[in-house]
Amino acid sequence: MEITSVEDRLKRIEREFDKLKHEVLGPRNKTWRQTVGMIPDDEVSRSAEKLGREWREQANKD
Repeated sequence: MEITSVEDRLKRIEREFDKLKHEVLGPRNKTWRQTVGMIPDDEVSRSAEKLGREWREQANKD
């Protein structure tokens, strides 16, 4: 059995965590401007937009 120091084990765990975090979250250099407009133009998103608009119009009347 290989004996490793706590520091070595911690470094290995941190590297593995960083790798997994990058795989799950992706790169962190994305800005909000790159995210806006990512909803596809399909029937479901158009329906959601219409419902949201109707809700906002009703809420602004109250």
